Amino acid sequence: MLLAALLPIANTAVAGDADFVLSNRTGYDIESVFVVPTKQKNWGKDHLGDGILANGKSRKISFDKQSTNCVYDIAIHWVGYDSSHDRSWERIDLCAIHKISLYYNEKTDVTTMKAE
Repeated sequence: MLLAALLPIANTAVAGDADFVLSNRTGYDIESVFVVPTKQKNWGKDHLGDGILANGKSRKISFDKQSTNCVYDIAIHWVGYDSSHDRSWERIDLCAIHKISLYYNEKTDVTTMKAE
């Protein structure tokens, strides 16, 4: 009985652990990174603030520790490009991921995400 009462608390603590490190391996600088719960209708704040994520660099993306969200959408905007070049990914379980690396293939014009 005591174990059953503690399970929801343990699950909530795990569910709020969506922090991750984003690594830019695209060959281009990233101007904005948006990470929002999947069901959210707007992209909200830029997680880079006034900075950029230069090619070859990494940045930790952190969330409110009280959050119980795990599944997020991610969008990026490149330095010097218009929004038609933005890239996004949907329904990423950030509680199961600790690092995301982004890669760009110039021949196919495809940006891919590798999650670890």
